[in-house]
Amino acid sequence: MKGQATRLRMKLTRHTTLLSLLGLIVGCSTPDALHVPISEKTRQRLDHKAINKQEFLNQVSTQRRPKPTQAVTVPFRMNTGVPVFKAGINYRTGVPMLLDTGASRSLIQANIATKHGVTVMRAEDATVAMQGVVGKEEARVGLLNPLEIGSWEVKGYPCIVRMHENWLNDHYSNQGFPETLLGFDIALEHCSYLTLDYKAEKATFAFAGSFQPEAGKNVAKAAFRVMHGVPMITLKSGGKSWEAIVDTGSFNGIEIDETTAKLLGVQDQGEVVRGLYLMGVGGTISSTHARLRTLKLNDLTILGDTFREAQVDISPGPPRVGSFFLKDYRATFDIKRKTLWLEW
Repeated sequence: MKGQATRLRMKLTRHTTLLSLLGLIVGCSTPDALHVPISEKTRQRLDHKAINKQEFLNQVSTQRRPKPTQAVTVPFRMNTGVPVFKAGINYRTGVPMLLDTGASRSLIQANIATKHGVTVMRAEDATVAMQGVVGKEEARVGLLNPLEIGSWEVKGYPCIVRMHENWLNDHYSNQGFPETLLGFDIALEHCSYLTLDYKAEKATFAFAGSFQPEAGKNVAKAAFRVMHGVPMITLKSGGKSWEAIVDTGSFNGIEIDETTAKLLGVQDQGEVVRGLYLMGVGGTISSTHARLRTLKLNDLTILGDTFREAQVDISPGPPRVGSFFLKDYRATFDIKRKTLWLEW
């Protein structure tokens, strides 16, 4: 790509880093924040719907339906900087769900699972370890039966059921984030491509044919590879390269971790972000304790274009390209060709 006319319109202004499903608390004093297991009443309600492993696998294997013959498009809204659409769970519609390509598997909170009658596998048969910014949590395996995305109905769809909650000042708090998220596995397993049109606020799940960019649009593209169930692209700076998750569930732009910062020789640089608290999987941590900081790289190459004095965040978690960067584009994950397309 050459010339200003084809340059990516890149948003690299100051921002704060959070992982998917994290809440943000702004203030100069430490909040009364707790990270606690779900209530015993909620746990008992889950266990009442629990089935053994074989019964669970039977429901997964026998209740799948053929894919739709036509693409399915659903509207979404940007909620705290990330795309959220209305899904259906077990024939109950209107459930806010974060469309999160940075998650390898869909997740719901335990209270949502009990509210919608979600079946879970017995804890003695299977649990899931989740790694967050602060620590780990143990989760259960659930079954959405069905999951509805517009007119598309997916029967026997496995998900993760979160068994911890974040409390702020004696109240359960999700800080405005949706309590469910749709992982990238749904596109990998079922779709030929997935398009998020941020400007038009709509997502398209296509099941046949190859993706073709719109005529007359500026286009940038890069190969992605799937690692640990999520799409990753290569970024470069100062002659060094690294892999980053293309994460629609992150409301930030370009984020690097401490390992990448050391690779680039900027581990001791950056302005520390103060007065913020991150709340999510594993607990709560202040931005100072997490060493969240922002800095400018002399150069940054992404999707074939190089930018000077590019601002990035050094943050917990893996390197990511989030929705703050993607929000000016029509972003398509071409599953067949393992290519990320951006149009504007």
